[in-house]
Amino acid sequence: MNGGNAVEFTGSAFQITELSADFEQWYILAEQKNPTFSWLKKEIEISQKQTGLNKAMSLPKLQTGYMSEKVVGQQFQGVTVGLTIPLWENKNKVKYAEANSQALVSIAADSKIQFYNHLKSLHTKTIALQKNVNDYRSGLLAFDSSELIKKALDQGEISLINYIMEFSLYYESVNKLLELERDMNKTMAELNRYM
Repeated sequence: MNGGNAVEFTGSAFQITELSADFEQWYILAEQKNPTFSWLKKEIEISQKQTGLNKAMSLPKLQTGYMSEKVVGQQFQGVTVGLTIPLWENKNKVKYAEANSQALVSIAADSKIQFYNHLKSLHTKTIALQKNVNDYRSGLLAFDSSELIKKALDQGEISLINYIMEFSLYYESVNKLLELERDMNKTMAELNRYM
């Protein structure tokens, strides 16, 4: 797929990015970049213009013009003026357009609240996971006794079974740290989906 050229991977470690603790500034950027809100804003504008159009359509219409009519033996010519008053033609269109506009405003407000709450919970979860990962990593580094275990095995203080058991506990802790990092990166990716 790459034209027969070898693919070189320069980085083998996953980049860990720190998330800012200030949610409100981050949310403002996320809200501005959300396409749903820009779509709802345009729909509200269209609905308000439709309301104005329906109000204009319910106003009386004035017609002027020049008319000519020929009947056998007679000819009528002259200026015509007409007035049309729409009584039942657009009876409920203005009310419908106003209700539609209000419904769209309510939908936009509800969407913003849901979006805010969803991102707030994700942000809180990501901050907590970052703290857990950092604490777990520092604890794992502080209590790393692989050198001592190797030295004890070499001097015959512990058996091979004990040596393997100690390292299996260590690797379980490393796996737990990797799982925490994975969960943190998943929530971070979901948050960055809006940026």
